[in-house]
Amino acid sequence: MTKRILYLALIPLLLLTFTLSSCSKDDDDDYGKNYSALFSKTDYFIDMLDKVYERYDAFGSKAADTSDGKYTVTPMGRLIIVKKKTYNTDVTYEDVKSALENHYKNTYKVKDVFLNNGGTVTIDCRK
Repeated sequence: MTKRILYLALIPLLLLTFTLSSCSKDDDDDYGKNYSALFSKTDYFIDMLDKVYERYDAFGSKAADTSDGKYTVTPMGRLIIVKKKTYNTDVTYEDVKSALENHYKNTYKVKDVFLNNGGTVTIDCRK
């Protein structure tokens, strides 16, 4: 009888554990698969903002391509411009903006992520 009660108690506990562990997916994972190279490059420039005193001279507005070759990232002072290199219709600038907003939603250095009229995305890190 006690084994039966033990099994009846374990089954709901195991089901609950399985359900909770399968739902613990991070929101960034969806974007991380497609934008990991972009996040790596923009993270680098954002981290460098506080380390470099003369940002404009240090970066020299040098554009850097992501490792996957899909984007060009250009720092301009405390603004970081992201431009698509390929004209893939599957990914729009709105998708890139949403991914960057999600990635930097809890980062105090990033004040805003917005679309430019020219069709690029800007990460605003001004104080």
